[in-house]
Amino acid sequence: MKIGTTYRFWKLFLFLGGAFLLSNCGRTISPEKPLRRENIGEGTSRKIIVEDKFSWTQAFTKISANTPDGEQRFRVQIRSKQDSILWAAISDDMIGLRVGKAIVIRDSAAFTSTLLGMEWTGSAADLATITGIDIPFEYLNKLLRGQLIGTETAMRYRFHNASDTWVTKYSLSLGRKVTVSLDPDLRMRHVTIEDKDEVVNIDYTKVDVRTGYPAEMVVTLKSKPEYRVLIEITEIRTEGPYNTPFNI
Repeated sequence: MKIGTTYRFWKLFLFLGGAFLLSNCGRTISPEKPLRRENIGEGTSRKIIVEDKFSWTQAFTKISANTPDGEQRFRVQIRSKQDSILWAAISDDMIGLRVGKAIVIRDSAAFTSTLLGMEWTGSAADLATITGIDIPFEYLNKLLRGQLIGTETAMRYRFHNASDTWVTKYSLSLGRKVTVSLDPDLRMRHVTIEDKDEVVNIDYTKVDVRTGYPAEMVVTLKSKPEYRVLIEITEIRTEGPYNTPFNI
């Protein structure tokens, strides 16, 4: 195993995220009660409210990162609380050793790894700089849970017949632009986040039936099309609260 390669890719799992409950006009929309297809026309616009019903989640994931250096496999345990805590323990899938542990608490962040001989603390913005991925880490909890980032929960979506999706577009600070697509059953299908330096694409390819969170995601970067990260979520728990231990 190349330690340098392992260090570069442990954090890509953070781009991961899931589908969610949506309500419209006071009526809860669910997989059992989707919008009727015959009532949807090209250009139809609806204001959809995004709601995350679980305060705490714990997810067990398998991550495959395909790169020019070959394939790297990781197992990552993720624990999160809405809008406040994101904790992750990352292990190498081949040798079974923990690669590192990371935590983001609102605007603060830390990472430690005995294997890499590294301990670091700082702001979430600094962590984004260190990883070389210019997406604010305060958005990570939202992405992991399939929520809108940097905006209100209620957004207006327009239906596109060609792609069979509900689509909304909006801007963030520092010139960032976001495009979100939902499938006809109002499940998250795709998110694109772009700025002057990078375009990140997140495809939500499978959904966990019980929670509505993603069961599989694919992350790609426009600047590095040969890099592809597959995230498989094998188990999701929502009982909480969960411990997020971190000593540094």
